[in-house]
Amino acid sequence: MRHNNRYNKSIDKKTHINYKNEIKEDIAPNIVVHYSWNGEGHYGSSIRLNYSFNIPVRKDMLEGLSPNDFFPFNQFQINQAKKSMQAWADIANISFTEAVDDSVNLGFYNFLEKSIRSGFAFHPNYSKFSGIYINHSFGENTKPTKSNYGGFTLTHEIGHSLGLKHPHNAGDTIKDQKHTHQVSIMSYYSESSSNADYCDDNVSTPQLYDIAAIQFLYGANMNTRTGNTVYGFNSNSDRDFFTANTPADKLIFCVWDAGGMDTFDFSGYSEDQNINLKELSFSDVGGLTANISIAADVVIENAIGGSGNDTLHGNDANNILAGGAGADQLWGINGHNVFRYDKPSDSTSISADTIHDFNAEKDKIDLSPFLSGNRNIPLIVQNYDDMSEITSLMIDFGISNRQYECNMMIKLIGKHQFTLNNFIISPPLTGL
Repeated sequence: MRHNNRYNKSIDKKTHINYKNEIKEDIAPNIVVHYSWNGEGHYGSSIRLNYSFNIPVRKDMLEGLSPNDFFPFNQFQINQAKKSMQAWADIANISFTEAVDDSVNLGFYNFLEKSIRSGFAFHPNYSKFSGIYINHSFGENTKPTKSNYGGFTLTHEIGHSLGLKHPHNAGDTIKDQKHTHQVSIMSYYSESSSNADYCDDNVSTPQLYDIAAIQFLYGANMNTRTGNTVYGFNSNSDRDFFTANTPADKLIFCVWDAGGMDTFDFSGYSEDQNINLKELSFSDVGGLTANISIAADVVIENAIGGSGNDTLHGNDANNILAGGAGADQLWGINGHNVFRYDKPSDSTSISADTIHDFNAEKDKIDLSPFLSGNRNIPLIVQNYDDMSEITSLMIDFGISNRQYECNMMIKLIGKHQFTLNNFIISPPLTGL
């Protein structure tokens, strides 16, 4: 899997801090217009906007079209437009309320035009009204979803109506950046230009730059998902763009999360995955490349891999990492970390996990999910190989008639001497 080195897991702390500051202080202010819904040059305050799907088109916003070229949204479009507005409201202090009177700030319309533009919208302006116009000639615009081009267009055009520009129109500030869909739903450029690959699916949410920019305009929404939120499989996020129900569901999102103990659950995928919990990082999930990212100032604590040979990287928090089946590569990074195993087949002698940075003073290996109800007392043998500099844990659950059998194996880089304190397990261990 290829990565742009800028987003690689190995960047040092100073580079990471510089990039974070660059996004917040240089990029975000330059991809917004100078007139927000709060007025010219007024940034960082919340805003309440009223919207409607049933108000007449304004004659001063026809963009060369006739009033007869415009007509109302269908129900598919209405449903997806509400989800797109919610995606923006989740990350910034913006509230959207449906209205039918003169208080409407945002109007949604279809138009018919044989052209290459799939839609257009107006930035915030002195009239306190903006239109979002969708070209009904584009097939996917008639039935927009979270992953098709119609859904992408709605979220993109709503971004314009809130005050965001195209990144490539930001002048010299980010002219050398790879400002593709990987970092901005407002971009015109495919993610493939920055070595990401979404296999013809579309971005579902505002991305890294968009989140920083909209929070610059209206402040960060610190009430969004403050509980223990799961993203991916078994999601409790109440957002379809954060939810996978089958392996065929491909996820492309950047997550904003204001608190709680949160989890990336990508257990339903069989492809080899690279899951990174560090803020501003990108993960390769479900067969796509750099399709999952984490916004600045967001902490995701836990990660669950699938059945492939996955690579999991933690962050500075206390992480729980569960690689699942396959020969997984695990890095806890900092914090007090738990490497969890849900069943013996998650790491075998044939397909063993490797823990690269286990710290016996603070990290633990959790075998309790499958031992708590098991009456067989496990025997764990540890062996250090001087040539490879790898410590191997070989675990016998006594489930066969053989005196010793390696039912499970976990490899650890470096020389380790384990004690009972390094495990979360029931019943108690023997053999250490």
